[in-house]
Amino acid sequence: MRKTLHYFLSRQKCDDIYLLHCDMWGFETKCNLINCGVQESNMVNIAAGLASQGKKVIIYGVAGFVIYKAYEQIKFNIKGFAENFGSIIFVNAGHNGCYSVAGRGHLIDDDEQLCKALGIPMYSPFDRKTFIKNVLEGIQKKGVRFIRLGWDNVEWKIEKF
Repeated sequence: MRKTLHYFLSRQKCDDIYLLHCDMWGFETKCNLINCGVQESNMVNIAAGLASQGKKVIIYGVAGFVIYKAYEQIKFNIKGFAENFGSIIFVNAGHNGCYSVAGRGHLIDDDEQLCKALGIPMYSPFDRKTFIKNVLEGIQKKGVRFIRLGWDNVEWKIEKF
């Protein structure tokens, strides 16, 4: 559903929306974009700083890289502080195993338990419309959310959201 994230961001007023990612593939968006390279812990700290200033932050990552590599920063800087001032949405691609060809590091099997331990609500949208709804609800409220995404492998028509 990465294509859906592109579509969503291309239609938003992006003054206070930031997309942070640690992905090999770039994003095309008019929103504020920060590619953090392979530095998930640093990315979460940047997101916490932005959210602490009332910004809306979408953190895009593949499989468990963000929640595993940045667990401590999520626990202390997002959950312990920043969620009270802005919105933070973790968009986690690959929960359905679509990246399994890349090896064990691209699989995630305990994200639900980690989110429960951190007190982060988790969403698993079953289609693009539900994904957009989850993101819209997330950027309209202070706090943190975790959205699991599968593979974007079906052609889709543009709908009005």
